Amino acid sequence: MIKALIIYTQFFSRISINKEVDISYVRKGIPLLSLFGLLLGSITGLFYYLVQLVLPGILAWVLSFLFDVLLTGGFHLDGLADMADGLFSSRRKERMLEIMKDSRIGSNGVLALIFYYSVMLAAYPYLPEPRWFLVIALSMIGKAGLALQLYQMRYARAGGGSGQFFTGARFIDIVLAQLLPIGLLWYFFGNVGLLAYLLVFLGALGYRHFVYQKIDGHTGDTLGAFVEIAQMLMVLGLLL
Repeated sequence: MIKALIIYTQFFSRISINKEVDISYVRKGIPLLSLFGLLLGSITGLFYYLVQLVLPGILAWVLSFLFDVLLTGGFHLDGLADMADGLFSSRRKERMLEIMKDSRIGSNGVLALIFYYSVMLAAYPYLPEPRWFLVIALSMIGKAGLALQLYQMRYARAGGGSGQFFTGARFIDIVLAQLLPIGLLWYFFGNVGLLAYLLVFLGALGYRHFVYQKIDGHTGDTLGAFVEIAQMLMVLGLLL
C-alpha cells in the first residue's frame, strides 16, 4: 500500500519523495488510486479552507486551482490539451499520436483548457456545501475516472509510453477504486452525489468509445485528459 502511494506521489505530483519504488506498483496500486486522489486533494482542500477564511469563497476557489497546478505541475491539464490537439485534428491515427507527443500547444488545446476552467469557475455559486470537500473530491473523482479507463485497456502507441504501465489492470481493482468516491459522494451530497458519480461513469464509457474510435486505444495523454473531464462531469452532476 505504502509503495503504491509513494510511486503515485512521485508520478502525479511535485512532492519529492526520495525513495525508489518498482514501477510495477503503478498497476498493483490501482485499488488505491482514489485514496491517493483523496489524500492529494486534501492538501488543496486545506488550502481552500484556510483562504476562504480571509477572502471571498470564489477567490479561494480560483486560487485553489492555481495551488493545484503548483502541487501537480498541471500534469493532467497537459494531457487534456494534448488530447484535444490530437483527437480533434481530423488527421489519421499516426498523425494524431504525433501531435499529442508534440510539446507545443495548439488552438484546440487552448480551447479545451479555457472550456475546463470556464465550467469550473462558472459553476461555483451553484455548488452545494461543503465546498472544502468539493475541492478534495475533484482530485479523488479524477483518479477514480482514470481507473475506469483502465478496463481491458489497449495502449495505442507501438513504442510504449507512461500510460502503458497501467495495462493489465484487474477488473476487481478498478471496482475497488470506485468504492471510496461513491461512498463519500453519497455521504456528503446524498442522491445528488450518486447522480454526479453516475454521470462520471457514463462519461467514462462515452469517452473511451470516442478515443478508441480515433486511435484504437489509450495513451498517457488520453488517460490524463479524462481526469479533468471526470472533474467537470462531477461538478455538472452536482448541479442537476
